[in-house]
Amino acid sequence: MSSGAPADSELFADAGGSGGSGGSAGATGPTGAGRGGGVSRASHGRTTITFYLSDNLRNRARAAYRSTSFHEKDASWSEMLTKALLAEVERRERAHNSGQRFPGSEEPLNPGRPIGY
Repeated sequence: MSSGAPADSELFADAGGSGGSGGSAGATGPTGAGRGGGVSRASHGRTTITFYLSDNLRNRARAAYRSTSFHEKDASWSEMLTKALLAEVERRERAHNSGQRFPGSEEPLNPGRPIGY
């Protein structure tokens, strides 16, 4: 997206957090980077996805959310995490696919890290 603002359909993907209080980012968030999934469908085309991150990053992100959510007009913890994920997806689309979206799929991701990392 060129405007920098995510579309509502992408922005409000349910990351499993609990509204405005900071939720539990140690277990859920807006990526499929976890061990193959932990994906469940919510209503209105939203998805809950489980992934792993360090306690330090979780705490840092929660502090940033609590300190800036009003100024950034984040409706929820899930919205902030979705904005962060969307920024990385768009960066990779620009860097590796001429700014075009990669074709999507409902196929589960392979668990674990790819060989060679």
